[in-house]
Amino acid sequence: MAVSLEVLVKRFLLFLPLFVSLISSVAFADHIYLIPNDGSGDNFGFTGYMNGHPLDLEGGTSYTFFGLGGYAPGSTFGGEDTLFINCCTTVWVNNVPMDFGFPASMSVIFMSSLTLPANGKSFTVPWQIGFSATGVSFDNGQTIQVGGHASGTLSFYYIPETGLYYPGAFAQTPEPGTLVLLGTGLIGVAGMAKRKLKDDRTASVETAQ
Repeated sequence: MAVSLEVLVKRFLLFLPLFVSLISSVAFADHIYLIPNDGSGDNFGFTGYMNGHPLDLEGGTSYTFFGLGGYAPGSTFGGEDTLFINCCTTVWVNNVPMDFGFPASMSVIFMSSLTLPANGKSFTVPWQIGFSATGVSFDNGQTIQVGGHASGTLSFYYIPETGLYYPGAFAQTPEPGTLVLLGTGLIGVAGMAKRKLKDDRTASVETAQ
């Protein structure tokens, strides 16, 4: 039995609020940014929420842990290492903004690990990244614990001339920005469909008269 356009649009509009709420939850989810350390500066970033307020952290990993120096086939890549978070991060505690420092001795990044293959071929694998850090207030010495986790993929590129593997940037999935754009587009489509139904109904009434 054929379903009319009006029925389809009504069903779409019925499920749209649920879909948009799911999109919103992903849009505000934690996001971890990690690229290989090339020795020029920060290669780690985190965007999330804590106590209802945005939390942004920047810093870096050691060059040997996640760098552009290359990794030999048969060596182990990943695991756990010290995370260096930049000083003076603002965190809201009890609705009061406070500046915190994150000592490297109390900050750790951890990720999936694997033994790089000996076949000399580039490849992409599912990847997990997380971190844990203790912040210390500059004002009163208060400590807080922050952390985050992300799933995605990581690509490794084999260069025959050097005989080494080189990691690419971590690609978190799903991409929050992509889902937000998709959700916005669906809202626009819903609005257009609703207006089209209204115009069709008006035209039908005028024709009947």
